Amino acid sequence: MRFEVTIDYLQGIGRKILTSEGHVIELNPLLETELSLIGVSPKLFAEGITDAVIQNDGTYSFFLPVKKLSDDCENILRIFEIWITTINLARKMLVIVINVEGNAQITLLKPELYNNFSKDLIEILAKKYICLKITMPFMYRSVIFDTFNSFKRLFDIIFEGIINLSGNNYMATISNDKKALLWKIDSTNIQYVSNNLIPSELLRLIR
Repeated sequence: MRFEVTIDYLQGIGRKILTSEGHVIELNPLLETELSLIGVSPKLFAEGITDAVIQNDGTYSFFLPVKKLSDDCENILRIFEIWITTINLARKMLVIVINVEGNAQITLLKPELYNNFSKDLIEILAKKYICLKITMPFMYRSVIFDTFNSFKRLFDIIFEGIINLSGNNYMATISNDKKALLWKIDSTNIQYVSNNLIPSELLRLIR
């Protein structure tokens, strides 16, 4: 299973969308379901995808209104891979949706650029918010480990390892200024938490 888009290259993969510039976009049903889950309009997403392909850079960002997601942390970063096909190219890209305060920044980038991109992204979000949930529809191990590596480059880490929280194993890292990254092993979520949101079991390891 994968998320697919065609641009001016009809393959019968799903619903057709006509953009404001006259391009015909197809989104496969799996992608439409994903967009609905995160509250992004397929029509507006199609417009942004088309602009990204026309610009043809390594990264491209656009902004959309989205529904505010209800969760234990309202700041959600959603990451998924997408395959884009035109008559001239077939390309895999990462889609990063930052959903905070009812607005979304959507960034498309080449997967090999995520490592450096994530460092800048985490630095900005960790300064502004006390929590962030990074979610994926599938487990992208490269995203998980690149995120942890970026975190370690940004902060003075005083603990890194595997810990047990409520009967589950987590990969965890925590800085001396009480910022922590947690990944439940084999799950599709990473949690950034700080200060009093850090689990007490983890805090005890550094006292």
